[in-house]
Amino acid sequence: QIAEAIYEIIKDYQCDYDARKFEITVEHIINWADQFGKDGLFVLEELLYFLPSIYISKEKAKNLLRESLTEIMKFYRYRNMIDFVKDSHFFDTQKPYKSQPEILEIIDDILRTEYMIEYKDFTDSPKSNYIYFDDILGTGGSVFKDLKTWLSTKEDDEIENYKAVLADSKKIAVILFCYHQLGYGNMQYRLMKEFDDAIKKKLIIGADYIIENQVKWPTQNLNCLYPIKEQSVAALEYLAKLEEVYERVPAFRPANMPKNETFFSSPENRLRLESIFLEKGLELLAKIKSENPDKRKRPLGDTVRSHRTFGTGTLFFTWRNISNTCPLVFWWDVPGHDWTPLFCVKNRG
Repeated sequence: QIAEAIYEIIKDYQCDYDARKFEITVEHIINWADQFGKDGLFVLEELLYFLPSIYISKEKAKNLLRESLTEIMKFYRYRNMIDFVKDSHFFDTQKPYKSQPEILEIIDDILRTEYMIEYKDFTDSPKSNYIYFDDILGTGGSVFKDLKTWLSTKEDDEIENYKAVLADSKKIAVILFCYHQLGYGNMQYRLMKEFDDAIKKKLIIGADYIIENQVKWPTQNLNCLYPIKEQSVAALEYLAKLEEVYERVPAFRPANMPKNETFFSSPENRLRLESIFLEKGLELLAKIKSENPDKRKRPLGDTVRSHRTFGTGTLFFTWRNISNTCPLVFWWDVPGHDWTPLFCVKNRG
């Protein structure tokens, strides 16, 4: 029954991707849970508790993008969508199999069917609004790289784009389904250092869901996996061996955070799930035979390689793919490692 309830939430995962390796079925969900042994039932129960708030189906994504278009149109004080679209450039910088092109396809469908607009028809018209759509900002590295490239570019042999943004002749916005506060803060800081501190006030950020993972802020909900210091010897030894350390990002959350548990079903169940996923992630990483493994790969998901942490710990999923910043137990799929992921990945080794 629990697997069936989970299935009803995630059944459209990669529904429009014919080459998916695993189809989401009740049996597949149960098989994934069985890999946790005696903890399998608990894992499913806890997953079902928070899953409804962190899974974006394709239909929900379309509704959210429709709302985002309307909100930013009004924010920029346009009276109608066609005038807004004429003046707006939608970034299309990612490779064809990445999230941004798929999001732009949905936006294109919304504009064509509901407003009779083809935004590509206005490609050559002058632009004042520059909007970067994406699904998830985890560490912030990809968004920083793309924005840095654009901000440093001169268009039509005029001033660099960042100077135009500072002068208010161009506006820039980032619209996401989800972002991590820590990752967004890192991205924002890097842009300020690269260009000008004032860029912070000019960059508009919009998101439907925010992951609060700044453990130095006492009011954080920590709606992600962020273990406390009391872990197994193996886990602590793994952490101690990490190189290229940047100590400002804490590896552990204080035991009394969050003050009020609102994301997991109870503080005790948070501790238990964090421990289960961390230990299983360590087991999976121990199976790697490469002499030079990717240092960003951590048991609780990819992270900045210089951070001495167990990983980003993202708990947020969309219909199209899973972020590599999510715990490995959700997506790890390596030949010979004897592990079946809940969400198979596409276009990623």
